[in-house]
Formats: sequence, structure tokens, C-alpha cells
Amino acid sequence: MTAHRQFGTAWQQGISTSNQVVPASRQTPIGLELTYSQVSLRRRAWENCRCFAQVGGYVNYLTFRNPIPLGRTAGAGLFFEPLINYSRRLYYSVRVLAGLTYLTRVYDPVSNPTNDHFSMPVSALIGSGFTAHYRLTQQWNLTLGAIYNHISNAGTRLPNQGMNIPIVAVGAQYQLSPAVLPDTREWGRAPLGRRWMSRALLMGSIRVLPKTDKKPEMALPVFGLNVVGGYRITRNHAFSAGFELVDDHYFKEQVITWTRGRVTDARQATVLAGYEFWQGRFIFTAHHGWNLIRPIRYKPATYQRYNLLYQFPNRITAGMSVKAYGDNTKGFSVVAGYTL
Repeated sequence: MTAHRQFGTAWQQGISTSNQVVPASRQTPIGLELTYSQVSLRRRAWENCRCFAQVGGYVNYLTFRNPIPLGRTAGAGLFFEPLINYSRRLYYSVRVLAGLTYLTRVYDPVSNPTNDHFSMPVSALIGSGFTAHYRLTQQWNLTLGAIYNHISNAGTRLPNQGMNIPIVAVGAQYQLSPAVLPDTREWGRAPLGRRWMSRALLMGSIRVLPKTDKKPEMALPVFGLNVVGGYRITRNHAFSAGFELVDDHYFKEQVITWTRGRVTDARQATVLAGYEFWQGRFIFTAHHGWNLIRPIRYKPATYQRYNLLYQFPNRITAGMSVKAYGDNTKGFSVVAGYTL
């Protein structure tokens, strides 16, 4: 057998409420999550991080128990979850996840003016968690976890305060076959064959410009090209640098309004430098950017670009990207390209 498969379910209990809506929330959120995952038992998979990891997908449902301003949400996505002390009856795991979620109640200037948390029915959900697993039998586990989720549209449409949702989760997992993981004490890490790397990604997104007295609400495209090269210090850690070219029609419309039509070019060229964390086929990048070419009134001149990528066996790479100024997000993009 090359993979160990399992199903899971968990009851999720929120531990905080939102008091920034009318009426204010008096009860914490509650929800349900279903998961399917598998653990690759191949030596090559273990060598990526010197660990076995659950990789899979989830679907979830959450009610904020404040139906007028906040409503409910349901979503789906992927997660990556390395196991700790997996050979014991009590073991642990650390999870990172990303997906999309549908919200039943969002901001409306007339019917829902106090909901500054959400303004798009479909938004992004990212999160992390720590879970304790207790083996009841060879195929059944009990789980107790602490999860921290964040829902946001990353500035695609305003207002976008987003919402942080800390959760305690209690659940169970059923394994399709008894959990027998290989003894890795004699395994060594394979040498890293290629240290220099390069990557080119095409970026695309849509940002919504709010309605004004003179113009209707407009959904405007943002296109870009992200090219970097770098050096892998170890299998998991790398430094990289490159450039980014962006044609931002959202900001172009803002510049036209601000300058009363005197400026119409909002294209940007940015130099990037930063760090990358490689975990198997998953790649997380954090780059700082300096806008060398930018339109007038574009501030600040620097920003951060965060990518969560997945590299397929043929080196095609795809994922999500977020642009931010400190803790202020300015839109997310779908990205796809190639890594050498």
C-alpha cells in the first residue's frame, strides 16, 4: 500500500462573537466539518519534510447565530497536515488550509449597512490549527483541536474588514485500513539535486470599485506577470528575487478620477526579493516589492506579495496570491505558470 486514507468529522465551536454589527452577536458561531485525506507512505514523500502528512480536502458549514447581519457560511478547500509522534496512541498534527466560502449575508448600504466584515458572497477562507489525536482502535481516532480561521475577500470589494474565527473542534476519524506507518529510523534524507530555481507566473483577478454619485459599481480586471529566480539553501528553505509587471484597471479608474482624466496609465513595474518555504509540492513565498515604475498618487511605494502554490509533477505551478501593505490586503489573484 502506498497511501493511507481516512475520513473525518468535527463539531466546531467558536469562542468569540462580533459586536460590530446591529444587532450585536450574543452567541458564538457553531459549525460542522467533513474531511477526506490520505497519508503517502512512500519514502520520497517522507523525505520532503522528514514527516508523514495528511493531505486532503474539507467541506464545512458555519452559522454565526446572528441571522440578520451575518447569516451563515459554507465552503470547501484543501489542507496540509504534518503528523507529530504518529507512532504513539496519543499523537498530534499541525494544519494549514485554504479554500473558498459562500456567505448568505453581506454588506448592503440599505438592508445591511453595519456588516463591514463581508461584502462578497464568495470569499476566501484561510486557517491554521493544532489537533490532538487519540487512537481508540486501529481504525478509529478521537480528535480535539484548536483552529484559527480568517474569512476575507482580500480587498476585492469594499468594505472588507474580514473576520477572525477562533474555534475549538471535537471530532472523530475513520481510517479505511489499520494505521501502520513505516519505521523511518534507518531512512535518510535524499540529497537535493537542484539548488537554483526559477519560476514564471501569470496573475489575474477582479476588483470591484464602489459606486459613487457619478459612476456605478464597476468590476475591473487586474493582470500581471511574476518572474523570480532563487537558490534553495535546504530542501525546505530558499531565497529568491525577481520582478513583477502589473496592469491594474481598478487603480487606473481611480487615477483617472483623481486627476480628472489627465493621467490614464496605471501600469506598474516592481522589483521583488524575499523568502520561500518548500514543503513537498506546496510552496509558500513571501516577497517585499519596490515599485520602480508606478502612476502618480500610488502610495505606498512598497508592498508585500504572498503566494501559496502547488507544483504538479510536470512542474506546472498554480495557486493563490495576496498583495498587502502591512496588514491591509489589496486584492488576491489566481496564478498559474511553470517552475524550473
